[in-house]
Amino acid sequence: MILYFLFFLSVSYGKDPDIQLNGATEITKFDFGSEPDLVGYTFSIFPGNEENTYIIENTDSFPPRTDITQLKASFKTINTLVTVKVNGVKQVSRITENDFINPLIYEAYAENGDVKTYKVIVNVSKKSIVTEKYIFINNDLSTEKEIKNIVSIFGKQSNKKIAVGFGVIVSMLNASTADVVEKINSQLALASKYNLPVSIKLDAEVFWKFRADLWNWWDLSKPGYNPDNKNNVEWTDWSNDSAVKLGWNHWGGRQIRMVPAPNLMSPKYKEAWKSAMTACVNTIKAWYERLPEDKKYLFGNIVVGWESSIGVTNFFYPNGNEYLNKSEKNDPKKGTDIYVLPSRGVQTLGYAAVKTAGIASFGDITETMLTEVVKRHLEDLSKTVYDLDIPREKIFTHCGGWAKGETLYTAANNPYSCPGWSFYYYASNPTNDLTAMDALSQSDAPYWGAVEWLLKGQNQSDWSDALNASLSKNCRIIIIYSWRHINSNYDALNAIKEINK
Repeated sequence: MILYFLFFLSVSYGKDPDIQLNGATEITKFDFGSEPDLVGYTFSIFPGNEENTYIIENTDSFPPRTDITQLKASFKTINTLVTVKVNGVKQVSRITENDFINPLIYEAYAENGDVKTYKVIVNVSKKSIVTEKYIFINNDLSTEKEIKNIVSIFGKQSNKKIAVGFGVIVSMLNASTADVVEKINSQLALASKYNLPVSIKLDAEVFWKFRADLWNWWDLSKPGYNPDNKNNVEWTDWSNDSAVKLGWNHWGGRQIRMVPAPNLMSPKYKEAWKSAMTACVNTIKAWYERLPEDKKYLFGNIVVGWESSIGVTNFFYPNGNEYLNKSEKNDPKKGTDIYVLPSRGVQTLGYAAVKTAGIASFGDITETMLTEVVKRHLEDLSKTVYDLDIPREKIFTHCGGWAKGETLYTAANNPYSCPGWSFYYYASNPTNDLTAMDALSQSDAPYWGAVEWLLKGQNQSDWSDALNASLSKNCRIIIIYSWRHINSNYDALNAIKEINK
């Protein structure tokens, strides 16, 4: 009877003497992820000097002048039974607002009353660090998910001497100007939202399928037909009767058909890209001018050209027009031999550009002639951007160049931009590319760039050495091609994190 009474009493009062209250208590994660401007800043939790005391402190200081007087902390605890208080006031993650000017003591109470204390220190940089160099990870056009992934790995990039950002490619003549501007705005919005620097390549020569009104000179049944378009595409000899109808590109281990290679010196072609480029650059400029001073670093640069050359990024097989109405499976698969100049091992192009430029109109076409055309083209692109009030140090060319000693490398140099080239074979140390370095020695630009770069199959140490070597000798930018090549390469990611400071 007594035992029954005791059992009844314990049940009546809702208590079970065999059940013990949980004694686990811990804050496992802390940041300010609910604050839009502070997403990506990480906080470390480490033991204090006394038992059950801990320090919570941000790894990277917030930018100068960050207002930390009204912030909502985001935190997680070891279980849902833990109660967190500040000065006796219960805290709710992402809801409760506090002033973090001075360190705050967070107390984490277990269900049984045990407590651990956390001293939260929020560091704000007292002086802005000027971003000196950039490592951009190219992704054509980036999605928000991809940008968030990059930020989750590398964190916020304010106050970094060597900042990590993302690179995008916009082919200005491969869509309507309105659509192109919309794409640029979407990328700039992501840069602003996630405080991630951006580099924008403005391509006017590789992909221009949308502008059939410039290249369709032969098919009356298709949009854009105009027989005069012969003068806007390349030729295989000095007459426009030899105008090409298609081309080929060999990237990423596969060959694809292209629309005809443009005549880089055609007045109508120039008019088209200048109109599109003006709209694009003005969009970028307006965004940049709206940025507060402490976020100006988000505008990395504009790159013009895309391995600019003649007969490489859009090459032509001998008698290539014969393949136009045949299945692609019948196309030759030989590809180019980039070390054979000036033909690149296929059909020599450039006659249209050389003749239009007034360089020559008969005889054998030469490497020097083609270099001069590309040089004029890149200078024209660069000057257009420069004349729209973009400073020289923000403009980079992307010039072709493959064979040792070829003159094309020098086409990267002009008074309005900084020169840039691709580095794959010499990615471990671009300064070992003596032809590129010789061209660089002829430039008076303040910087140069490894505007297309990828190290393959190396460990973290090799990646670290390559990145440091590549950013030497006034190299301001590395643009890694591309995110899909390194997003699961932890050696590469860790090496980038090492120097991202």
